[in-house]
Amino acid sequence: MEIKVCKACGFILDTRPNMKSENGICLSCLNKDRKNSIDWKERQKWLTAYIEKTRNRNVEWDCVVGVSGGKDSCAIVKRLFECHGVKKALLVHVCDEFTPSLAGLHNLDNLAKKYNLDLINFRCAPQTFVEETKKSFFEELHPLKWIESQLYSKPLEIAAAFNIPLVFMGENPAFEYGESEECEIFHPASNEKTKVIFMGSIWPYSNIDSLEQAEKMGFKQLSDFDDWQRQGSIDDFTQIDSKGYMIQHWTKFIKFGFQRVSDMACRFVREGKLTKEQALQLIKDSDYICDPLAKKDFCRTIGITVQEFDETVDKFANKDILVKDANGKWRRKDLL
Repeated sequence: MEIKVCKACGFILDTRPNMKSENGICLSCLNKDRKNSIDWKERQKWLTAYIEKTRNRNVEWDCVVGVSGGKDSCAIVKRLFECHGVKKALLVHVCDEFTPSLAGLHNLDNLAKKYNLDLINFRCAPQTFVEETKKSFFEELHPLKWIESQLYSKPLEIAAAFNIPLVFMGENPAFEYGESEECEIFHPASNEKTKVIFMGSIWPYSNIDSLEQAEKMGFKQLSDFDDWQRQGSIDDFTQIDSKGYMIQHWTKFIKFGFQRVSDMACRFVREGKLTKEQALQLIKDSDYICDPLAKKDFCRTIGITVQEFDETVDKFANKDILVKDANGKWRRKDLL
């Protein structure tokens, strides 16, 4: 199989599910240019009016915000309060069973304290989490399929239960990850009672922008603490809430030839922080690496051995694009 990469950012083409490309350029890069034709100021003005119009004055909260405590969560909350007239928001955090990082604990606590907000820390049934995670890992090498569905569904369910009309989430993934040319404002799960809005469709989504907004309200990176020197990553401010969670990203490398390094390096190219050549070098050097602490935490949490983990990974390895190197590590054939 010939391995092709985007001419603009270097992301591997033809393997990411649902991602489109045109003339060798991924739709994510093409959508970067489409952002220039969106009237962001008008969308922001619209949102302020829409929040006021839909506010249910019979309930305590103007909206629900699904939060992890990460940079995007912080940026969403900050802008809702400082730019769009929100007076009271209900934060909904759906936790997993992995070991939280010190940065993750700090950021979630700080997010609630900064604006004195109510926070529902929703813990799904722990044994169900283990069973579902194990099942998806062994059957699909998609370990967090179940809990990720809860991350999206629980804020909506809680909003409906309290008659709160609006739920806010982060970027529009179909637009940002190259599946659709349309930067839709409303999430497909929206209904007559509850509207779900992508904040990344109101303010142009950018990792750097989210980080800058988050740091203004006290957000901390992994490097601010000493509990996790992460490997297989090129940043220490995304997906930092819990350790075992990172395995979800690494399993994409086994099936599709990319993980978090590719994702972030190519986003940084689009945001002007890296050149394509720098991104390709970072991908070659570290995209294949499975963070050892994340692997240990994942195995411990769901009760499997490292041998079981490795044997399952080998079963799903995409041998059209991957091969084991001299150290027994799966690598992209074109990068050896």
